[in-house]
Parts: sequence; structure tokens; C-alpha cells
Amino acid sequence: MCFFGNDDDDMPPARYIDPPEGSKFITSGGSGLIYSSPAIRGEIYKICSHDPDSKENIEREKLIFQNMMSVGQHPHVVRCFKVIENGVILERAEHGDLREYYQAGGVATIYERIKWCKQLASAVDYIHGLHIRHADLCGKNILLDADRKIKLCDFAGSGFCGNLPTVSAEIGYAHPNRDQNRRATVKAEIHALGSTMYEIITTRRPFSSDNEPGVVAHWLNNGVYPSVYHLPLGDVIMGCWKGRYPCALQVQRAIELAISEGLSIPIHVFWYTSPLMLNVLAGMDALLN
Repeated sequence: MCFFGNDDDDMPPARYIDPPEGSKFITSGGSGLIYSSPAIRGEIYKICSHDPDSKENIEREKLIFQNMMSVGQHPHVVRCFKVIENGVILERAEHGDLREYYQAGGVATIYERIKWCKQLASAVDYIHGLHIRHADLCGKNILLDADRKIKLCDFAGSGFCGNLPTVSAEIGYAHPNRDQNRRATVKAEIHALGSTMYEIITTRRPFSSDNEPGVVAHWLNNGVYPSVYHLPLGDVIMGCWKGRYPCALQVQRAIELAISEGLSIPIHVFWYTSPLMLNVLAGMDALLN
């Protein structure tokens, strides 16, 4: 069932006004401008720029968040507090996006990373249940909050209820079949989920940024992926790439099964982690919560 309506009376008018007085500019992206809330520390305003594409994408994101709010929001999708006439008011994540967090030297235990993979799979299952296709799953669209929980974000270019997305996945995340990728099918989303899990676990993208896009596309078309045999959840990641899982819920269950059976983490995997990871053998029970 699709919950999106076409009644314009359901949505605030698109008048694209200036940000609230007293707010401070934080950053800009392809879909809009981000400002701090002038009154509440834990909130941000995401509003459209003067770019016509930005206006269209923000309207799309407003519809998507309105749908989420109508059925109940997910703990690992960025929370929308309110839909306003020129954008949305969202929760602010203390640590920013996961890719920048890693690049800035941010640390995480291997068990946190496994937990984040499970949280992400749960979030993707939730949006798919609402007929939403994110279309750009990757580390830059995952936020890390003050409680060190992840939040999937940025739905401004996502597909919903049969409407094609206006964005596409990055090279190395995109499904090798162009049509699958263009339509952001569930199969394409699961492929990107595997690549994002790889980024979460290793702190790196699946392919080096030095690789030419055409070379990466050739590798993927021939089923050539990075080696994951040595990684925690490596079998699950490869399963996502190879189309083993029909839905994100199956990915989540595979992660839970790997946790319950006891993950095998070779010593050299610790090269990926911070020296601060002193309690590496603690906390396995918490992963299933």
C-alpha cells in the first residue's frame, strides 16, 4: 500500500522563504541548505536553495517525511520534527555523517561497526516497506548521533511509490545493471547496502577513488569485488553484492545470525580499528539489542 497522496492541501505551500531569524548556516548539499535551529540545539532546518532542482527535491523529501510521520518514524532514520513551507525540521546528529567522521579520524570499535550495519539494514527494510527507495546508500548519507547510533538521511532524491529517483548510487555502490540502478530497485538497494556495510566495517569505500569509473564498472560487470573473506560480516556483504538476499530484512537476519553464532574476527582485522579498542571481547550481547 502506498501512503503518499496527491492532495496539495495536505502540504504547506512551497513559498521558499528565508531561514528563520537567528539561525546559522551549517552546510549545503545537492538537495538543499542546512541551518541550525535558533532555539533548539538538537534541531536543524533543511530548506531549499534558489536552484529549481533543489526546490523540487525538497518538495519530494517533504512528502517522504510526511509519510514516515503518518505511520511512525524509525529509530535509525533521521527524525523529522516538522514539515514547513520551505523544507523540514530534522534532528541534529552530533557527529555528522559517518564518512566525514572516519575521514576526520573518528574511531569506532569493530563491534560498534557491526551494530551499525544491523541498524542500517533495519532502516532500509523500514523505508522499503513504505515504498521508498533511497537510491544513494553510502557513508555520506548515514549520520552518527550523540548516543553513537546511526541515522539514515537525505531522501531529497529518493524514489517513492513508483516515482523514479532523481539521484543515483555512487560508483562501487551502484548495481552493475544500469536499469536496476536507474530505478533503484530493491536488488540495487541491497547491492548498495552491501557496499555501505563494507564502508562501515573498513572505514573505506569499496573501490579506491583513484580507480576510473569505467574500470570499476567493468569489474562489477564481471563480478569482481573487493576481497571480504577476512572481514567481520564479509559473507553477508558478499551476499548483498551477489544478490543472495531478496530484501533488507533478510540482510538484517543474516547479521543477527552471524552475531548469535559468534563472529570470527581475525587478528589482522584490528588494523582497521582504533588503538583505543581495548575491550574488544566485551559487548557481544548488546549487538542483538
